[in-house]
Amino acid sequence: MEKEIKRKYKFQYAVKIICTSHIPGTSQTSDGLLPGVYETAVNIHNPHDKDIKIRKKIANPLEITKYKSSEIKPDGVERFVCRNIQDFGITFIHGFEGFLVVESNFSLDVTAVYTAGSTGGSVSSIAVEQIKERKL
Repeated sequence: MEKEIKRKYKFQYAVKIICTSHIPGTSQTSDGLLPGVYETAVNIHNPHDKDIKIRKKIANPLEITKYKSSEIKPDGVERFVCRNIQDFGITFIHGFEGFLVVESNFSLDVTAVYTAGSTGGSVSSIAVEQIKERKL
């Protein structure tokens, strides 16, 4: 009989990531989005008084990456932005849409900042969302 594997990580956060431009009539056409440019930034805060190990992966309909581990100092913050998707071995030309999945053995503050604007223009919309934790 196989031993039950004990989970190392107790908390999980699934953050929607949108990093793309939708320009109708070009090869940068994305269904489900209005025309414009979309970016996501994620801040992961360690509210504890000790170093916290986390692991992260990227998931979308085409692939799920391997986890990458890191450590956040007490009261420290790790930042994830669109260009960090390439750190997971994903190369995208016309944009990316999927999830950043974060796991930890301790509860964290995970906040996503979503911005959108017209192509070649400035930011016209911003949303800040606290990401709910899921207990594993």
